[in-house]
Amino acid sequence: MEDKFFPITTTPACPLKWSWSTIRLYSGTTSSCHRVKSDTINAENFDTFHNTPKKLADRKLMLEGKWPTGGCEYCKKIEDAGGTSDRMFHSTIPNTYPGELDEDQTLTVVNPKIVEVYFDNVCNLSCIYCWDGFSSKIRSENQRFGRFENNGVVIDNRAKPVDDLPKLTAKFWEYMERNCKGIKRFHFLGGEPFYQKQFDYALEWFKEHPCPNLEFNIVSNLNIDHDKFRAYIADIKQLVDMQCLGRFDLTCSIDCMGPEQEYVRFGIDLNLFKRNFEHVVGEEWIYLTFNQTVTSLTLKTAPEAISYIKSFSDDTRHIGHHFGLVVGQNPLLHPEIFGTGFWEEDMNNILNVMPELTSEDKQVKLYMNGIRTQLSNTVRDQKKINQLAILLDEIDRRRNLNWREVFPWLTNEIRSI
Repeated sequence: MEDKFFPITTTPACPLKWSWSTIRLYSGTTSSCHRVKSDTINAENFDTFHNTPKKLADRKLMLEGKWPTGGCEYCKKIEDAGGTSDRMFHSTIPNTYPGELDEDQTLTVVNPKIVEVYFDNVCNLSCIYCWDGFSSKIRSENQRFGRFENNGVVIDNRAKPVDDLPKLTAKFWEYMERNCKGIKRFHFLGGEPFYQKQFDYALEWFKEHPCPNLEFNIVSNLNIDHDKFRAYIADIKQLVDMQCLGRFDLTCSIDCMGPEQEYVRFGIDLNLFKRNFEHVVGEEWIYLTFNQTVTSLTLKTAPEAISYIKSFSDDTRHIGHHFGLVVGQNPLLHPEIFGTGFWEEDMNNILNVMPELTSEDKQVKLYMNGIRTQLSNTVRDQKKINQLAILLDEIDRRRNLNWREVFPWLTNEIRSI
């Protein structure tokens, strides 16, 4: 079958707005991508999660050639700087848009092709760029230490869990029973999926409700007991072999290497990550990808992570690469606050280790170069740099860490204003 691409060509129409829905059951919210503000959903209006008033309004604006507000500025800024944005990147991915658009490219009410679900916030790590809505560890830490506020830096629990998570979860599975055959990709996120009760339920659900054309994707930190991990992989292989799933994608989250990664993804065991990763490298039926969150604390050793992962990728075993600049939860971690030219050498180091074996590799490298372009057109914000130091001092106090030893370069950037 010939590949088909998102048919709406009006700039800035974004395929994610029509194709993708992220659902956060824990907080009762939904959005069309990770960059934009969320809409509220509940058990009564659950089936409208892909066609909320805001999503419909955004699609209408895009059809009129206008950029929506509320998060789409992320891509606009990259494109204005001459880079390749998320919107542009996803336009290159075939066969992921609602089929209704083949007949009418003016539609704003459509069915999703990609459904991404956060069932709970149960997680075993406390990543510095994350928040209590995605990490039970962070929520517990914030409850233990209480609210922190100093010079505009605030640490506190912000997620508001829904009153009846079981009811909202049941509504989701009811929706799946009616609509799963029309969904191309299903992403299971957390928290950490391998620690969540709904993960076991999902495997049983697909056994009872076969979706032979569905691409099932898990995003995981791979910090799960090795034997337990191998058992889960074997169970999922059985589902694929039985044609209960069309294929299995595993997205492994790793940002950089060494003490920097241990600081940023607090609680990670890098040796366990490598042991589990190297196991699934040998499972060639798995579509394997790794995902990086790009922050000012990870850029300097990001090349080491890319080199490690890509050392297992060749003509016969391709490993994909996803990444994005941290936004939203912790803007103080955004590398743009250091200003034009600050990251030039580090971005060059990253680009130099990114392979170009496949057309996908070349596209991903172009996307990374877009981030480089964006960072080369920024203004230094000394106030935010100083606030970052305040944030890290409090993180150190809570976790018995020392950011000055891990990131000595940063101490040189703290100045009075």
